[in-house]
Amino acid sequence: MAVYVIRIPITYFRTYFAELAGNRTIFDVREELYQHVLRLSLDYHAKQRTGATTSRLINDVNTAQGILDRGVMSILVDIIFLTGVVLYLVAFDWRLAAASLFTLPLYAAAFGVLNPKLRVVSREVQAEMGQMSGEVNEKLTGLPVVLAFVGERFERLRFFRQHRKYFDTVMHRVRLNAVLVTVGEFLNMLGPMIVICYGGYRVIQGHLSEGNLVIFYGFLSHLYLPTRRLADASAAVQMQLAGMDRVFEMLDVAPQIQDAPTAHRLDACRGLIEFEDVHFSYLPRQPVLEGITLRVRPGQAVAIVGPSGGGKSTLIKLVPRFYDATRGAVRIDGHDVRALTQQSLRSHIGMVMQDPILFNGTVRENILYGRRNATEEEMLEAARMAHVDEFISYLPEGFDTIIGERGVTLSGGQKQRVSIARAFLRDPRILILDEATSNLDSHAESIIQDALARLMEGRTTLVIAHRLSTIIGCDHVVVIDQGQIVQEGTHDELVNAPGLYRMLCEDQFGVVQLEDITG
Repeated sequence: MAVYVIRIPITYFRTYFAELAGNRTIFDVREELYQHVLRLSLDYHAKQRTGATTSRLINDVNTAQGILDRGVMSILVDIIFLTGVVLYLVAFDWRLAAASLFTLPLYAAAFGVLNPKLRVVSREVQAEMGQMSGEVNEKLTGLPVVLAFVGERFERLRFFRQHRKYFDTVMHRVRLNAVLVTVGEFLNMLGPMIVICYGGYRVIQGHLSEGNLVIFYGFLSHLYLPTRRLADASAAVQMQLAGMDRVFEMLDVAPQIQDAPTAHRLDACRGLIEFEDVHFSYLPRQPVLEGITLRVRPGQAVAIVGPSGGGKSTLIKLVPRFYDATRGAVRIDGHDVRALTQQSLRSHIGMVMQDPILFNGTVRENILYGRRNATEEEMLEAARMAHVDEFISYLPEGFDTIIGERGVTLSGGQKQRVSIARAFLRDPRILILDEATSNLDSHAESIIQDALARLMEGRTTLVIAHRLSTIIGCDHVVVIDQGQIVQEGTHDELVNAPGLYRMLCEDQFGVVQLEDITG
């Protein structure tokens, strides 16, 4: 009675602390993985589907959920219990004990062969799940294109094939698991039969009493039950380890962009940007930038123009160190960006992109992403400077309106104004504008241009634009073609000189209007 009474709290605390240890471990692993994913360079994410990365972060970690509490802990407890039972049975009658343990090597052999296969197949299941998640995420993100091009049937068939492949892999794992269960059941029944046959023979020979055989047989359940649980737990752990393998595989990926051991902070920034003989390529022997040398003075607005694919966007991505130059150096205020901490470097840079990225939340939260500790007055002033106040009253909850994933409930111009307000609130010394007005109509472009003009005041600005009308007010124009600077000067100088810039202007404005746009 005392043992049973003591067993109640022991069972509770064992279960609770095992679950606590398991869940806390998974919590820590997922936290570490998410932090690691945020540290990985854009080059890594460009090669991976977002859904596949999400699958590793959520599905693979969830698969490993019971590895500690219902796996390792259960295996440990059963091994300790099993050891005690074996020692007792050996002390009771070593001959019968040897007969009862005959099946254990068979267990070890069967699971030694099947467990590695189960782990490999379980990894394939997780990989197929990642592929399927990536496919679904990609198509849902691009659903307007699917609908516009009547691609529903094609995508349904594509998903069916992917899903069928996943189903077949899962069934392969099910078959392996079924073999393990069958082998376990057979060996579980074989052990007692061997003991009864050998023990009965010894009773007939008069070497063992019927009572001792009955007592020994009664203990067999304590031998084979934990053995069976060990076998089941072993199979489960193999499937859970497959998920952890993929988690650790991602954790083993080293970020390409890392702070140097001697990196220092950039506490104050004047805004001087220098490109010194910069070369860059995404793939070996396929250069994107070749020998770029450029100096942008503090407070200067420099426009970077040229044909698509010339390397303009790649060049500006080197400034916040999204990528590192293959050769040469990018310097801010005389400091090589590779010698600065990424956090301090990027804290002085604001970006307004062609496709503004907003998060599922309120307008207020998206603006405050620029500086989360800003006051309400500072947020409202940033909104006013970006002309957000002109449309905010039309939203049902004003600044507290939920705008959906990627700001889906806002128009293109409204989203761009929110992203500009975010940049205003950050108050950066260096501003990067990458095609910030290319997707807007003329009315929205006029409003955005006014907001951008305010934002550019007093800041070092790099502007990329295909619409040349948006860069006429810049102090300096740099023309890039096939990864090299082919022209430099003011707008007036370049538009009146033969060359690529004049050709680009003629394409957009026509020869007759050249005199108009130089004024």
